Amino acid sequence: MTLSNKSTAGGLLACAIIVLAWFSPWLIGGLNLAPQDITNEMMRPWRPENADPVVKNHFVSDGADQSIVYRIFAQDSYRREGWVGWSTMTYGGTAQYANTMGLYYDWTMQLHRFMRFWEAWNLGLLGQVLVAMTGMFLFLRGRDISLPWVCCGALAYAANSQFVVWVYHRWALGSFCWIPWALWAVDAYGKGRRWTWALVPIFIGLAFLGGNLQYAIFSCITIVAIWVEESWRLVSTRFRKVPDSELVKSLLKLLGRYAAWGCLALGLAAMMFLPCVDAFFKSDSLKLHIGMYGRAAGIYPVGALQPLFNLAAYPFQIFPSVLGRCDSIDILKGFKSELFFVAYFGSLPVLIAFLAFWRRQTPVLARVLIWTGLLLPLTPLVRVLYQRLFLLFILGGILAFAHFMETASRETKLKLFKITSAVAGLGIAVWTAASLVLFFKPGITDPLRTKILAIGGGSSFGYFSGWMARRTDNLIHDFSIWSPQQMLPLLLLVAALMCFRLHASLRENHRRVGSWLLVCCVVAEVGLFGSRWIVWTDPQRHPLFPDTADSLVLQESVGHSGRVTTLMHPTGHMACTPFIPNTLSPYGVGSITGYDTIVPDGMLLPNESSGDAEKQGRAGVSHLITWPGNPDVPREWNKIWSSPSMDLYDNPLKVARNTGFKNTGDKDAFFSGNRPPMIRIQETTGGENHRLLEVPAGVSWIRTAENEDDGWEYKARSATEWQPVLRAPDASMLFPNPSPDEADVIEMRYNPPLRRAGFITSASTAALVLCIGAWVAISGRKRTSSQA
Repeated sequence: MTLSNKSTAGGLLACAIIVLAWFSPWLIGGLNLAPQDITNEMMRPWRPENADPVVKNHFVSDGADQSIVYRIFAQDSYRREGWVGWSTMTYGGTAQYANTMGLYYDWTMQLHRFMRFWEAWNLGLLGQVLVAMTGMFLFLRGRDISLPWVCCGALAYAANSQFVVWVYHRWALGSFCWIPWALWAVDAYGKGRRWTWALVPIFIGLAFLGGNLQYAIFSCITIVAIWVEESWRLVSTRFRKVPDSELVKSLLKLLGRYAAWGCLALGLAAMMFLPCVDAFFKSDSLKLHIGMYGRAAGIYPVGALQPLFNLAAYPFQIFPSVLGRCDSIDILKGFKSELFFVAYFGSLPVLIAFLAFWRRQTPVLARVLIWTGLLLPLTPLVRVLYQRLFLLFILGGILAFAHFMETASRETKLKLFKITSAVAGLGIAVWTAASLVLFFKPGITDPLRTKILAIGGGSSFGYFSGWMARRTDNLIHDFSIWSPQQMLPLLLLVAALMCFRLHASLRENHRRVGSWLLVCCVVAEVGLFGSRWIVWTDPQRHPLFPDTADSLVLQESVGHSGRVTTLMHPTGHMACTPFIPNTLSPYGVGSITGYDTIVPDGMLLPNESSGDAEKQGRAGVSHLITWPGNPDVPREWNKIWSSPSMDLYDNPLKVARNTGFKNTGDKDAFFSGNRPPMIRIQETTGGENHRLLEVPAGVSWIRTAENEDDGWEYKARSATEWQPVLRAPDASMLFPNPSPDEADVIEMRYNPPLRRAGFITSASTAALVLCIGAWVAISGRKRTSSQA
């Protein structure tokens, strides 16, 4: 069937309406799909002092201090300079365009060029969910799945748990919203629609650009999986019998086609890959990544028993509400995992996905994806790829579920219903009995409550004792089967089983009604899961980084030419430290610290000698911020501001951002640790990627207290030839004055070679894809005409 079929078009329209309904809090209510309640309720200086926070989901704090901050920076950069390049906001200067976590090459980032921030943010998310839903719809329909299971699979995929839990980060959604489109294009080409040849690398390239490097690997695994499926069709004697030489030739031809698609996709995404891969390996050389170099010695990040504990948690993916919720306690931590790593797309679909792996009729693509999505997280690769690999299981599981519902016999479905119902009934009976014991003997859980509060008090937000107590009480309450946390998904599971039984009826009408009712149950399940995780915030109650007395003082005292360091609270960092790393960026105040996966090899490592006034001063740090009353601030710093949220100190040993040395001896003396005479140089443009320095006469060397990076160039304003800046012994920027005997204006620009090479490669590859795609389509049409 094709999209011109009325029922298919109607099904797609109905799915789109459901997706729009999911976004009705924004479309109708004016709310934002963003965790701004965390910022305004739990973080200084925005939170109320001496008040317990009211926050739905604190787990997604990275969305507040990373993902949103990246897009604020991008929007400012687009409007000021037209592109994202260098950033002075964190780490003393970093190649922000090469930050794989920033997703600066995703299409939704371009919305920030011409739309207001929240409009671009929300519309981008809505667009990505619609793309994911439509792609899965077409992919399943292209595999001759009937409409109910196409709709079910499309909506379950659009709202799957990995999209939901990482929705603010967008890594999963931004990348894998395009993967079903790539799979659809591969299938369409295999069915003779040669015009789709060029679409395959285009969709893979969009998947690369929409995610970080991690999800690019997941995309590659998916394409390898469908190649394995096609290869298996050629090899399997059940499909055809051909001579060995012809089979080898066919396999090589198939491999060549996929290799061409892959290389072209890499070329299309070269503008992202070249700088981001380079920045990743430079950052990786510092050995700072917690996931890769872990808290535990050995090959697993949290100990040698991690894979066994992780494996033990797999059955709970069928009913993840028992693992905790975002306003209680993360039970998955007991399995050496986290609540982020849930693979859910409906209880019955997940169960069928687990079982379908062993079913011979299950598509090879689904089996390979399920296998890789479940097995690889148990290997040492989890250090690099994390359990985000579950997204592969979800993708394969949805295909396996839809195929099972389409092709399994009535007897098979009845057998599954009976076994599942019996196990579920036994589980409900045991759970009910245990709940009654807890009801009549509530003191049983007191030791557990005490232990959780003792451990939780040392967490990032453990400072809020009342909030921690409520979370612990929620957990204990959720042990009971009649808790809404358990009862609602349990009722939906029971309803889904009843609908599944109706679907296995002998009567056609009953089967049709049962199918659509089961679709409704699955959509309700994923909707319930998403509603418990996703946060919609009121922009009036929870504004986007509003001005405070502290932020205004920082903007005035530090300004564009200064830089701050932060002394963090030793226990309640997220709650007590003012302006946690990255959050000064929206105010235009630079910091020597930051919180990112990608860290530059620069003047100072993150949090290195945070309170050392001399060392920080030489890196251009002019001020220090810390929590009120911090007794450990070194005496060299001078307090200039105090509030209930923040103490601000001036650094008397600061060195100007742009400094001139009269001669080589003074320059060498400075980098030897001395303090020779220095001349402050004024920078006038205030841009990130382009600066004008007003250099007085008598300056032989110019030093900029920012991390040196490939692409920084300088020249006298009247000159035509650019020269690269030098890397100073302390990793700052250094270059000789072209005309030391006279006052002049020195121009600096950031022109990274990998950015240029990436865009040239991407543009060239795009032209190549269009040419090859046109040739393939035209040659196929001619061949068809000649055969006719």
